[in-house]
Amino acid sequence: MLTEDWMLRQVEALARSIAYLVFQKDTTEYVPTGAEADGPVDGLHRRLLERVNAGDICGAEDLLYTEADLDDRRYLELAVDFYSRLNDLTDRQLEEGGFSREEIQDGLRDLAGQFGVSLL
Repeated sequence: MLTEDWMLRQVEALARSIAYLVFQKDTTEYVPTGAEADGPVDGLHRRLLERVNAGDICGAEDLLYTEADLDDRRYLELAVDFYSRLNDLTDRQLEEGGFSREEIQDGLRDLAGQFGVSLL
């Protein structure tokens, strides 16, 4: 239990650090703009939420990796939101979705690294 609580706090700190340092935001939330140019990332956001809400966490992460455009920082903002939302799930919800807190941290670090963002 203590290990899971520690990992939850680690992921939260990592996500908040990326949001603040890269986007100068105090929140990890991705807010769809509705702008035509942001249509692909807004659509991906909606589909990720649908999959997570359906319990398909692994499928949602696969979708994020498949569709993220590494030349568009909005996808990093979306990834921070995605992993923060996963971190807000209960241990049971994560387990039922075949996911762990370690995978949340690893996924966030890996995807941030692909965008050129490296935090210790």
